[in-house]
Amino acid sequence: MTEREATALELVGAPDVGARRLAIADAVSAFWASRAVIWIGGLAALAVFGTTTGAPARLDPLYLTFSYNHLADLLAAPAARFDSAWFLAISQHGYEVNGRPAFFPLLPMLITVGGSLTGSALFAGIVISSTLGVVALYLLHRLVMLDFDAIDARNVVRITAFLPSAFVLSAVYSESLFLVVSVGAIYCARLGRWAPAGVLGALAAATRSTGMLLLLPLVFIYLYGPRADRPPRGFGADRRPRHRPAPELAWLALVPLGLIAYLVFLGLSTGDPLSAFSAQSQWDRAFAPLAAVPLGAWAAIRGVFELVPGDALPGVAGAPTGLLATGMAVRDIVEFGFLCLAGWLVFEGRRRLPPAYTVWTVTALALPLSVPATDEPLMSLPRFMLVLFPLWITLALWARERNRVGRVIAAMLPLLVIYTGLFTTWSMSP
Repeated sequence: MTEREATALELVGAPDVGARRLAIADAVSAFWASRAVIWIGGLAALAVFGTTTGAPARLDPLYLTFSYNHLADLLAAPAARFDSAWFLAISQHGYEVNGRPAFFPLLPMLITVGGSLTGSALFAGIVISSTLGVVALYLLHRLVMLDFDAIDARNVVRITAFLPSAFVLSAVYSESLFLVVSVGAIYCARLGRWAPAGVLGALAAATRSTGMLLLLPLVFIYLYGPRADRPPRGFGADRRPRHRPAPELAWLALVPLGLIAYLVFLGLSTGDPLSAFSAQSQWDRAFAPLAAVPLGAWAAIRGVFELVPGDALPGVAGAPTGLLATGMAVRDIVEFGFLCLAGWLVFEGRRRLPPAYTVWTVTALALPLSVPATDEPLMSLPRFMLVLFPLWITLALWARERNRVGRVIAAMLPLLVIYTGLFTTWSMSP
């Protein structure tokens, strides 16, 4: 056991100030160590490969991810690509353009405020996401400490910070914000603080479409626990709730208000309150319950045949060829691999984590798996999985049991560098 591990173990059950200091230290060190990898990898990819021809003008026609300074543009590159342009456009020009309502309003609102204070919406967006990324890891550390020891908490934070899609935690994306409000809501519920849990849940529902689903695990924690504010009433064979409903449960009714407020705003500003959902068609997404699972499996199988020398898979006439086809094949295989990883971690987490965590993971995964894109059924799945913290708690516990935490992080590093490089060069949206 290292000296750091021994110190961490001593802090288990220590005064709260010690646990807070440890959480801050672990969150800051994991975040900035991973950011160093991300910035070095992203800038190296940009220096070697440059940007994809025509991509900036096509994907950021207002050039909002660029400033008037070449050095500043270079430094911002690993944090301002693809969807960053949409968030920045909304913060400065609103929701009038088709497709924008798919991006929920809380992050653009923060960028608007930050931009007015700093004079640069781009700079404000990066600072906001980076700051919230540290806060998210801190809250995650605190949440894990409710059930496990400080070493497990540190492992969870490190694994989360180095996930292949974790570069968005410092980019102008909503993942950092969503992690803060969703982990914060669950943490408050675990402590029995229902007013802030409801408020944070409402903020989650105003941050992205899956935020509304946070109501399910919050209610589950209220009824079944574990809760620090009330001892369990018992748990019989009939699976009745451990805790009786009380007036404080009404605070959770705030969660839907985040979404309702956004829909009302869209109705008043654009005339279409449901454009938050219909805008998904801009990305060739359509609602089909869990259809992304079989479609993603088929895309991966097709990708394997694309990579194997010989005849093409029958029935795929007109598919892309050459380097583009190879890249798409690898992408589809990797994304299906992430889906398999999610399934395995959900299964493993059932016996390691509170049931409410499984409720959250399954419901939050079901939504993106029910709106597959036509040409990429599992589009952005690694990024959607990033904010599902029970997956990474399970992975950290499994890795520690087998003394493989270092190997897990080492295995993720090449993927983090590759994903960051593709993002920075405008080659692939996360």
